[in-house]
Amino acid sequence: MSKTFDSSSLDPLRESLFQHPVFRSVTTLSRLRIFMEHHVYPVWDFMSLLKSLQYKFAPHGSPWLPNGNGDIRRFVNEIVTEEESDVAFPNSETQYISHFELYRNSMHEIGADTNEINNFISCVIKNGLVNGLDCIGVPDPARKFMQSTFEVIEGEKAHCIAAAFALGREDIVPKMFKSLLGKIKITEIEAPIFHYYLNRHTELDEESHGPMAISMMSSLCDGDSKRVEEALQAARNALQARIVFWDGVHMAISEI
Repeated sequence: MSKTFDSSSLDPLRESLFQHPVFRSVTTLSRLRIFMEHHVYPVWDFMSLLKSLQYKFAPHGSPWLPNGNGDIRRFVNEIVTEEESDVAFPNSETQYISHFELYRNSMHEIGADTNEINNFISCVIKNGLVNGLDCIGVPDPARKFMQSTFEVIEGEKAHCIAAAFALGREDIVPKMFKSLLGKIKITEIEAPIFHYYLNRHTELDEESHGPMAISMMSSLCDGDSKRVEEALQAARNALQARIVFWDGVHMAISEI
């Protein structure tokens, strides 16, 4: 589908991310609550990154018109299906659920506060994204992270959005979540839905979504040196934004 894409220049950032001290700091349920009350926002804005790709390559609406690369359409639609309507946690009220709703359910499970994320979504619905990002109650690290996400979306360069998605999300999530699972002191018995979310995301991204996302990004760059550099910079920005986000979450956890 695509030419080889060398992202080895990002390795130092990736390693800093995987070894971030925030993962070792989640040692109690109260600390996990703080972690999740921050992390739920990147879980939410992930879908906007994905849907912006779907809008470019598989736009909805009528009349339908053929558009772009069929391989990319297939990948984007496949991942949207699994992110918006994946297999729910066993014995749930519904058989399928979005990963965001699954995560929010896992917050309920451990007594984390979901009022602020719900208020944020209501504000976005009523008043738009800009006002939503200014909504009182959104943690500052989460606000800054979302702003970085929407900056690349608003740039409207498909290869840059794909790079932020592939190298800033899908490629790093398996190792990042494995790092968290390996260091977290909260057992699966204490937080079964949260563990299910982490394991499910890791499984999907490691086995299919990650490799396909990188292939999509490489295809969009098509060996063009300018596009490759722009894509690498978009990925670099995404990784740096994630590290800064984890810095803020770690600080918030350390304060309790």
